[in-house]
Amino acid sequence: MSYFITLSGSPTKFSKSGFLLRSVESILKERAIEFRVIHALDLPPSDPANLRIASQFIADTVEQIQQAAAIVLVTPATKESSPTLLASLLDLLPNSTFSKKPVLLFATGGLPGQVAILERALRQILFRLGTITIAGRVHVGTGSWITVGDDRPRLSRGAGREVAHAIDLILGAINPKNAKAVSLELAR
Repeated sequence: MSYFITLSGSPTKFSKSGFLLRSVESILKERAIEFRVIHALDLPPSDPANLRIASQFIADTVEQIQQAAAIVLVTPATKESSPTLLASLLDLLPNSTFSKKPVLLFATGGLPGQVAILERALRQILFRLGTITIAGRVHVGTGSWITVGDDRPRLSRGAGREVAHAIDLILGAINPKNAKAVSLELAR
């Protein structure tokens, strides 16, 4: 099976979104699926001096998306309705780049209702990219984390199950036979 690719709209790599990416990677590793991440933060500025580098970044991103089995979008949920960093990356992708690929949306922070706001803010961009509907959405709020001492935050058991369930739904859409085997194995 090919890999899952994540497009991260977090303004920093060392944030709750970054810790969520580690958890997603761990869940996918348990299911023998490779995981790749592209950070919108790494997109070079769109000035004339960086035009060639930015164009190559977008071309590499498109190539990785085309080879991926599924797309995971991770972005912070903020008071603003628009996920600016993620939207700036998605705006540069050609039409139908996401065509026929399931898309999973993870929103970190904020309130659960902000996931629907994020989805509405991204609707036109995702439609242009070939996404008819988001296959799954998960809110990972402040209460979804466990922090002990100086250890890095980790997902609570309930949040971890919710993330794993969303991933398993996507896996079921990609390969129904494999999803049944994974579900049976996890039930043991």
